[in-house]
This record gives sequence, C-alpha cells and structure tokens, in this order.
Amino acid sequence: MNKRIFAVVAIAFFMVLPLFAATQRVQALSTTVSVQSMGGSYDYTYFYVNIGDRINFTLNVAGVSSLWSWKVNMTWNDTMLHLAPTNNVTEGPFLDGAGATMFIVAPPTSGNIPELSSTLLENVSVSGSGPLAYTSFTVQNYGNTTINITDTRLLDPSGNDISNTPVSKIIALRLKGDVTGDNKVDIVDVATVAKQFGRKVPPASEVVDINHDGKIDITDVALTAKNFGRHYP
Repeated sequence: MNKRIFAVVAIAFFMVLPLFAATQRVQALSTTVSVQSMGGSYDYTYFYVNIGDRINFTLNVAGVSSLWSWKVNMTWNDTMLHLAPTNNVTEGPFLDGAGATMFIVAPPTSGNIPELSSTLLENVSVSGSGPLAYTSFTVQNYGNTTINITDTRLLDPSGNDISNTPVSKIIALRLKGDVTGDNKVDIVDVATVAKQFGRKVPPASEVVDINHDGKIDITDVALTAKNFGRHYP
C-alpha cells in the first residue's frame, strides 16, 4: 500500500470511529424498562372498569444483554389504584427462567414499592426482552394516573451497570362505556364507537376498543349501549 492510499484509509478510519462509538452508545442506551398493560400484543392506555375491578400490569425489559440482576422503585397514586400488601406482585419468567433467583418485594406503602428486584443465584445471565414482574392493582377512582418506575438498575454477572431507560405508564381509568371521558355514558359514546365499527386497533383508536380484543365490533357497541345512562359520581 503506497503512502497516499494509507493516508486516505487512516483518515477514513478516524472519521468513522466516532460514528461507530456513537452507534455503540445508542445501542447501549436502547435497553428499556417499562410498565405495560397485560392485554394481548397491544399495550393499552384506556381501561373501562368499575370501582373495585382489578387491573394487571407487567414490568418489562426490552433489548437487554447479559442481565444478571435488576432493581426498580415503583410509585403510583394510591387514591386511583391500590396495591394490597400481599400476593399482588409476582416474578416474571424472564430472569427466573435462567435459574434460581432471589426475588424481593419490599413491603408496599401508600403508593410506593421502595424496592422491587431480582438476582440470579448463579453466575449466569439472560439477553433479549421479557417480563420481569407482574403487578395487580384495584381501581379506586376514575381519571388519568401514572405508574412511575425510577431508580432502575440493571447489572451483568460482573456487577457492571447496564445502561437503560425507564418508561412509566400513563393510564386512563374510565367508567364502562364512557369513551369521551366525561364520566357519563350517552348517545355520543355509542355513536363514537359505532362510527369505527369493523376496524382493527390500530389504525382504529384504542379508545373505542372497550373489551381490548384489538377490533371494533358489535361487542364494543353492545357494551357501550348496555351502560347507557350511567354516570359517576
């Protein structure tokens, strides 16, 4: 290789190197820890419920490499959602499927789990995406609220931190059939659902998919009509 070609290659290498490093940083930051609804393949935001109904959510990790241990803090509005202190938080199969784990749920206080974590008891790890834990809340009130996850920490078998982005869950708790969110079910709600009859979610809005089955059909129209005239309070 003559000097001119070598110089061009060297310049090209040093121009590409920062881009490669940036790509590696982007990949490292692509791991997410999120709260998702447990309803088929679609992550729903709107829930048509009665006070006292249960709603289940998944704490999910996506795009992780060599996960050995994880820990999060979870908070929510206890006047909207209530988490009983026992039997409402269980471990998911993502880490547990690789071997025995130490799963910890610190006793919940009003609207807070100070520590939710799991660690493999052997020097093994898992990669990919999957459920870390399951939670089950009781509906206390109607309106919009958020399940927040903070202080997320992921570790590999050597104890090194894995960069990640926590994604909280904003949800709308609505009276059954109240697609407009005005705390009453009237002809406007029925017409709004009927207008999207025969469509799938997406492209149809999840707002009118009352039963969360991914399609707008006669069941959604009937559920809305069945609750016609209800209001809250």
